Amino acid sequence: MTSLRRRIVDDLLAAYRAGRHLILLFDYDGTLVPIVEHPRLARLDRSGHRLLQRLAGQPRVHVGIISGRRLEELKEMLCLANLCLAGTSGLEIELYGLRLAHPKTREARVFIREITHRLSVQLAAFPGAWLEHKGLGFTVHFRHALPHLIEGLRTQVRETIEPFSPGLRSTEGPMALEVTAELGWNKGTAVSMIVRHLKPCNYALLYAGDSANDAEGMETAIALGGTGIGVGPDAPAIAQYCLPDTEALHELLLDLEDSLRAVTKPTDRTLGCRQRGIA
Repeated sequence: MTSLRRRIVDDLLAAYRAGRHLILLFDYDGTLVPIVEHPRLARLDRSGHRLLQRLAGQPRVHVGIISGRRLEELKEMLCLANLCLAGTSGLEIELYGLRLAHPKTREARVFIREITHRLSVQLAAFPGAWLEHKGLGFTVHFRHALPHLIEGLRTQVRETIEPFSPGLRSTEGPMALEVTAELGWNKGTAVSMIVRHLKPCNYALLYAGDSANDAEGMETAIALGGTGIGVGPDAPAIAQYCLPDTEALHELLLDLEDSLRAVTKPTDRTLGCRQRGIA
């Protein structure tokens, strides 16, 4: 195990030995799975599924995914129980089956639909670019657009969303522009809501993300006394530790799982799988 991974795991293990809950929160694309040619291809492999499932089954360990993907898509792709989930960059939240919705969700869907309709027509002038509609937001992907068209595409998107700008927020993604309704909820508020819902009397919090749209989640986690882990070369500057890629994060979580199993009795592990209550 590298010294960096060892340091992170040792800190989490020390907190766990002291009786604290571990709250492990992750972005999805670029963090748990590599960035690929098309979002539908970014599937967590079997070993990754099993690893998250085992961690979420440990007593006093809580696992959450906070993604730019739609919540329903995230649930379909993960197919895992015992998770806290936040989709569309924190606008859709489900905490162990409890669904939370912003009161202005319906209004936001209406004007997002209007914007995406306009953009869908305009993107025909930019071969290779395409729009991913997410209900409460959308992503303009330009990974396959001709390089000399990308700046014009960015300008077109900015001009189209500008009339709606007070109600929108945009962030840069990997070869994409992510736009969501501005409702006051984001990845940072999702982190806070997860912690409040769990209500642990004492906890160690970790947030891992790979790009600019993870900055608020990471900043909130750090403000709550937690640790921010950047994954890859474009991770938020606020990250306290940086891992080179998703494989390195996977290895860190395997190391953490091994360490937790060494200090957890079999009866405790059974209880952790059955019960998600806070002690």
